[in-house]
Amino acid sequence: MNLASNVVQTPSPTRRRVLFVDHAAVMGGAELSLLDLAIAYRDTSRVLLFDQGPFRERLEGANVPVQVIAAPASLLSVKASGGLSALKAMPGLGWMARRIVEQSRDVDLIHANSQKAFVAAALARLMGAPPVVWHLRDILTAGHFSAMNRRLAIALANAQASQVMVNSQATGEAFVAAGGRPNLVHLVYNGLSAQPFDAVSEEQAIALRQELGLGADVPIIGSFSRLSYWKGQHVLLEAVRSLPEVQVLLVGKSLFGEDEYVAQLQDLAASPELAGRVHWIGFRTDIPALMKACSIVAHTSTEPEPFGRVIVEGQLAQRPVIATAAGGAVELVEDGVTGRLVPPKDAIALRQAIQDILEHPQQTADLAQRGYDHAKATFSLESLLTNFDHALSLI
Repeated sequence: MNLASNVVQTPSPTRRRVLFVDHAAVMGGAELSLLDLAIAYRDTSRVLLFDQGPFRERLEGANVPVQVIAAPASLLSVKASGGLSALKAMPGLGWMARRIVEQSRDVDLIHANSQKAFVAAALARLMGAPPVVWHLRDILTAGHFSAMNRRLAIALANAQASQVMVNSQATGEAFVAAGGRPNLVHLVYNGLSAQPFDAVSEEQAIALRQELGLGADVPIIGSFSRLSYWKGQHVLLEAVRSLPEVQVLLVGKSLFGEDEYVAQLQDLAASPELAGRVHWIGFRTDIPALMKACSIVAHTSTEPEPFGRVIVEGQLAQRPVIATAAGGAVELVEDGVTGRLVPPKDAIALRQAIQDILEHPQQTADLAQRGYDHAKATFSLESLLTNFDHALSLI
């Protein structure tokens, strides 16, 4: 299934009136992408959130009209991997759907940025709300979503969605494989601005290393994502066990009750081979500077990644990127040309890729430059907005 033909570069003369809906209050990759869209559409549109949190603050800081209508706890607490427990959320979904209907009376369409937001918006559509676009940013597989949640989402999409916007071909293919209608799928890759990365000088990167207590010449591998088993931080730590000169930055924190995994990481980091080499940075907003302070940016997801924002960020930071060869990542990286790809969960292959990069500085510099050129040309913020405008113009 080739979705690339959906990507065009024809700008829309006027922007639609959109109600952007997201259940999340925290800042994840989906929210960062929505933030860019909401800023571009802030003169005509607004955002509806299901909970208070940092995302609202970021939107308001960017002068984006935003409203929070607190969803029932039964809805917010449902996990994507949950089965029958999802049934408990149905009354809350109905209540939220009615709120969406009320909020959408003056817009052209509803953009649902998450699965929970989409299910509520689809129910709102049944109640008379405007057309609904599901911006699908997840790969609908058993590894992340229960069979019940997949069936519900697919059934509602086939019946109520005017469009299912996907962030990679892998995401679209998984939607169709799960029973989704192929004619609903429209590919719109995520896009990022290179400016925040270009603005960080090498001198600033070195200064940040010193601030973190690390020398200018120490090899540093950076992991940038929430602390979660499927993000694979444990694979990275296993890979550098036998690389005693390498330091690791773990940038991010657990978001969804994954404290047990964090404890496992802490135990691993305290092992004799790793003690003192793993640095817990937590949630940060200065990602461009932190990435430029690294020697390598590592993406180590154990499951297929829908897109892989960190991969593009690492390329824009002009650092060599090692990524897991699954899902959307293989659409972002050409192995040996714009980065390196390694099999999922393979700490040995990851260790070898790290060694290759550290031992061949000139080839590594060329690799990083090609990655930067590719990311800037293919996954720019301008491309995202052009393709997003066009996708909405079809509804």
